[in-house]
Amino acid sequence: MVLDGGLDNMDESNSLTDLERGKEDCVMRFADGKSFRLDYLEIRLACPCAKCGPRQENEQRIIEFREEVMRFQLDKPKTELVGRYGLRFSWPSGCSSGIFSFPLLRGVCEEKGALID
Repeated sequence: MVLDGGLDNMDESNSLTDLERGKEDCVMRFADGKSFRLDYLEIRLACPCAKCGPRQENEQRIIEFREEVMRFQLDKPKTELVGRYGLRFSWPSGCSSGIFSFPLLRGVCEEKGALID
């Protein structure tokens, strides 16, 4: 999925330009030329919605959240562009209401993904 650039006031390096979806992971390419391979599990665990976000506040809640998400079958999610600033991942099981801004996705890639190229 080739994406149109980000918002004018965003840091250009955070603009997601391409998303290549595999069965268990995806490759995200950003405007600064960096590309990352990222497991869907890590994306799911970073959900910023009102239900999932608070479950990431402290170490104990993060552990419980990870255990719960690991019980779901993490099939390849559907992906939808939201405006020019983010993506929504629709999981076959679990939450599908979070909107992942491009800067949030870049942060998850930097922390949990593998830099490629």
